[in-house]
Amino acid sequence: MGVDRKILDSHAVKRLKTRLNALLDEYLLHDGWGHLEMDMKILSRHQKEVVIRAGREYRFVVDFQNAQAAGTAVQSQNVAPFGKGNET
Repeated sequence: MGVDRKILDSHAVKRLKTRLNALLDEYLLHDGWGHLEMDMKILSRHQKEVVIRAGREYRFVVDFQNAQAAGTAVQSQNVAPFGKGNET
């Protein structure tokens, strides 16, 4: 029914939160207006794809496991953002 909250401590989720916080800070400090959009979709193998659009696109794939799902948790993956916002 719920999701294991330990997943929120994974490296991939921390990268996602760091990027989202940095983008929000940029918009708050900007003199004009901004548009921030986030889409999330469920992938196979207990993963979610999160795409953040903020002038650039940032793509993250993070693991999640429904508490009702059987088996062990999948290891977290680091997926680099794509588009003009590529990072190393």
